[in-house]
Amino acid sequence: MNHIKNLFCITLVAALAGCATRSPVVVNEPVGPDLARPRVNFSNGQGQLVVYSTEEVVNAVASDFPTHAGYEIDDANGKLIRRVDNRSGSFYQTPVSVALPPGEYKVKAPATNYGIVTVSVIIKENETTTLDLDGAHFRQHKPTGAGQWVRLPTGEVIGMRTQ
Repeated sequence: MNHIKNLFCITLVAALAGCATRSPVVVNEPVGPDLARPRVNFSNGQGQLVVYSTEEVVNAVASDFPTHAGYEIDDANGKLIRRVDNRSGSFYQTPVSVALPPGEYKVKAPATNYGIVTVSVIIKENETTTLDLDGAHFRQHKPTGAGQWVRLPTGEVIGMRTQ
């Protein structure tokens, strides 16, 4: 009987351990424009923000294609500016490119293996700032260089350091 009781207790503890909430991740170092040229030629002096948020399948019955999760953009003081439905392109698999006036913003978005993270981003005129929170965009580049990358606490590259 004690063995059954102990087994039950161990199972209960293991099940409850998976229910623990994650503490929010805030990346204080801002992500700036990357070295790629803008995706669109702007004539109005705005820059672009592209966020590779975690992928999700919104409707598992109607679609086999994962899309990037929505996120929000706040101003530097934390005031909500815009909620972004982060889907574009064929089958909505490409993250949307958002035009913003130059300045500093805070992005609150789901990151793969982290939950919601808050990252400061810098938007510069006619440049593209890319934020990689799903670990797919910058993995194709070797994360080398003299401190040119902004990283999550585990060391995963999420964007270029401001220049």
